[in-house]
Amino acid sequence: MSARSIVTVDTVLFSLKTFCAAMLAYFIAIRFDLPRPFWAVATVYIVAHPLSGAIASKATYRLLGTIIGGIATLVLIPNLVNEPILLSAAIVAWVSACTFISLLDRTPRSYVFLLAGYTVLLAGLPLVTAPANTFDTVVSRVEEIGLAIVCASLVSHIVFPVHVGSILVSRIDAWMVRARALLAATTAGDAGQATALQERQALAADAADLRAFTTHLRYDGSRYRSTVGLLWSLQHRMVTFLPILSELEDLRHALARLDTVRSRRALCLMEEAGASIRAGAPNTALRFRKEIDALAPFDAPVSWEEALLANTAKNLREITKLFDACVALRQGVEKGRVPKRLRSLVSRDQTPAPHRDFGMAALSAATVAICLSSSILFWIATGWTEGMTLAQISGVLCCLLATMDDPVPAMRKFLEVTLWVIVAAFAYGFAVLPMIDGFVPLAAALGLFLIPAGICLAVPSLASVGMGLCINFPLLLTLQARSEMNFLTFANTGIATLLGMAWAIVICSLFRSVRAETNVRRLLAVVHEQVAAMAGGRHSDAIAAHHRVIDLAGLVAPRLGKVSEASDAAKADPLRDLRTGLHLMSLQDLSGDLPAPLRARIDSLLEAVEGRYLAGPNERGASVDPILAVLDHLPSAVSGTVSRVPGELLVNLAALRLSLSPASTPSTLGRGNSRTGVAA
Repeated sequence: MSARSIVTVDTVLFSLKTFCAAMLAYFIAIRFDLPRPFWAVATVYIVAHPLSGAIASKATYRLLGTIIGGIATLVLIPNLVNEPILLSAAIVAWVSACTFISLLDRTPRSYVFLLAGYTVLLAGLPLVTAPANTFDTVVSRVEEIGLAIVCASLVSHIVFPVHVGSILVSRIDAWMVRARALLAATTAGDAGQATALQERQALAADAADLRAFTTHLRYDGSRYRSTVGLLWSLQHRMVTFLPILSELEDLRHALARLDTVRSRRALCLMEEAGASIRAGAPNTALRFRKEIDALAPFDAPVSWEEALLANTAKNLREITKLFDACVALRQGVEKGRVPKRLRSLVSRDQTPAPHRDFGMAALSAATVAICLSSSILFWIATGWTEGMTLAQISGVLCCLLATMDDPVPAMRKFLEVTLWVIVAAFAYGFAVLPMIDGFVPLAAALGLFLIPAGICLAVPSLASVGMGLCINFPLLLTLQARSEMNFLTFANTGIATLLGMAWAIVICSLFRSVRAETNVRRLLAVVHEQVAAMAGGRHSDAIAAHHRVIDLAGLVAPRLGKVSEASDAAKADPLRDLRTGLHLMSLQDLSGDLPAPLRARIDSLLEAVEGRYLAGPNERGASVDPILAVLDHLPSAVSGTVSRVPGELLVNLAALRLSLSPASTPSTLGRGNSRTGVAA
């Protein structure tokens, strides 16, 4: 990464604003004689974010978490003050439980539980040996953190604010451009299967991230704050876009294999519609309606070719309508309203909660407990005063990086950065600060370090480096109203900080490091459980099913880059599984009005597919041919008792077959190639 891409107007402005907020908090803290003003400085950098709405949401939840943590400290310390071992165990249990709960919530609300946990660790652990100061200490920590949050929010909202709304809308626009480009490439046959799969998964990851990002909008000061309902509706359609893209790719390959006059005409129409959508032409659905209807003029398909044509028409009809709805909603977002004739497009946010990974949350909480317990035991056994700092640093580091599959590389980076921070803090503390008199020269001197470090904080790929620099520097300097550096104290604190990080690395290497492939397989197993639930009739809301699987696909996508190409997990396609589940749900809806013999056959098919998705990895890898055989002969198997098989049912059966086995081609749909005997 070049220096020019790091040092930009936006990153410099962010760093300057954050530094001003930190110095404002520092000045107020020393003006009102708060005992540890360096906590206020460090907290400003902890809550710092380039977007004003994101700072407000993070700050609100962090302040609430700090207050809850303070209350917990006031409850624990006085009641267990005479039992240090029991008190330490209670602190470990509290921090671990809060970590577990925070990992189950993938929204900004998780900050409440995270802060409630390590506020007790940071404010409560020092009180184990000095319980008489409990109330004063807790109040001081809440004041210092609250002051930092208020300063960060004020500066972010007043000085050149960067609003969540404008960034969110820009990201949605960029997502739509990429989706339209992929659609055009797919329908024209220009996208390779592997490339298209990777792009669909990347779009799924971005869609899931946009959903989480939208939660910041209610704290934003932009004009888009009133358009949350429109944005949710737009995102509902965005996630619906992806499985249709996947199905159009399979349909294109299947039609190309047939190479008939009608299939070639369908491929041409596909390409024209994709090109029109990419160009942003208005009223696409209306423009192509006649051509799409002419593609499958029959009531019920009697051959595989006709079933493919009917599915092509159905998907083109849906995707053109989706595109038109997205354009209308996007225009409504820009205007702040949707015309009355389009208000039916707006829906309440009925998005299900994001995936909760109880297994990883429990593993992370257990790791925090082991790390904290062992470091506190070391503190008690050695009697080393700074052993408390070791326990605090190791516990906080485990909490902060608990969302990662393998936090060890990030912890090592923190350790490297902290070594440099200790060198810088030593130079500042014993050579620079003693020569400074006055707040303004002090702020200028601190700016020489914190402003460049803050630029790193604004660059996503360097955020961990920036955080290590900006947070550890004021803490190691123990910034007060006047410099009171003591070499022995500084050396002990520095050694304890490094040992705490090293111990966290050791514990996480032993208990918490999880390979990306392992987590990909676990997430894919959840996808399969979702599809099995759809087959078993345990999911009735198609939009909710879309969001659940797209959310999981979004979690899988960034991990696939770390999985070996030789692994079968690298070839997984959650969107194809989603298509299977959606077609199964459609079959359930259609089967309710069917005669008993046909309904029984469909129930048997649903049970077979459910069993396949509930099976273990080895059984699931077995041939799908038995299910395909049942599916292909389902209409003819009941021909003696059912005079008419609904066309929509046949179309769904063909779509289900395509999602289960996209490369195979049945000779018929179970009725032969003649239209005799088949009615709508």
